[in-house]
Amino acid sequence: MWDMSSFLAALLVYAIGTASPGPGNLSIANAAMNDGRQAGLMLATGVISGSLCWGLLTAFGVSAILVSHHGFIVWLKLPGAAYLLWLASKALRSAFRPGDLATRPARSHTRLRGYYLQGLGLHLTNPKAALTWFTVTSVGLTRSAPQWQSYVLVATCALTGVMIFGLYALIFASQTAETYLNRARRSFDVICAGFYALVAVGFVVSLR
Repeated sequence: MWDMSSFLAALLVYAIGTASPGPGNLSIANAAMNDGRQAGLMLATGVISGSLCWGLLTAFGVSAILVSHHGFIVWLKLPGAAYLLWLASKALRSAFRPGDLATRPARSHTRLRGYYLQGLGLHLTNPKAALTWFTVTSVGLTRSAPQWQSYVLVATCALTGVMIFGLYALIFASQTAETYLNRARRSFDVICAGFYALVAVGFVVSLR
C-alpha cells in the first residue's frame, strides 16, 4: 500500500532543498543573467540530469552503499571543491567583464553544450546531492515499498526540479528584470564567487 503522506513529505523535502539557494541555483541564475535564457535553461538541464543520475542510483540502492563508505565521500568532495573553485574564478572574471546584459553575444551550440556539462558536473561532484536523495527516499518510501514506487518518487522529484530550476532561468533572463540586473550583475557575480569558494572550503575542511 502506498503511504501518500510519506510520499508528499519527501516531495516537500526535495522541493525545499531544490528551491533554497545553492551552487546549482546560483549557477543557473548567473548563466541566465549574463548569457541569456538559453544558457540558463541548458545549465538547468545539466543540473537536472545530474540530479536524476543520483536519484536513479538511490532508487537502485547504489548510493546508499556509496555514501556509507567514507573513502567515496572523500574522493567526491575533492573534485567537487576543485570544480567549485573553478566556478568561483569564472564568476569573478564575469564580474569584471565590460558591457551590460543588452550587449551579451549570441551563444553557439558548442557553448550551450558547455553550459549543460557545467550543470551536470556541478551536481555529480556534489556529495550533498547524493545525501539529499538518500534523505528523500528514506522519508518517502517504507521498507516494504515496491520498486516501482521509488521510480515514481524519483520521476516526480525530477519534474519538480525541472519546474524550479527552469523558473530560476526564466526569471533571471526576463526582460522585466534586465534593468535591475544590469545594475546588480557584478555584485551578484561576486556573491556567487564567494559562495562557491565558501562551499569549496567547507568540502575541504570536512575531510578532516
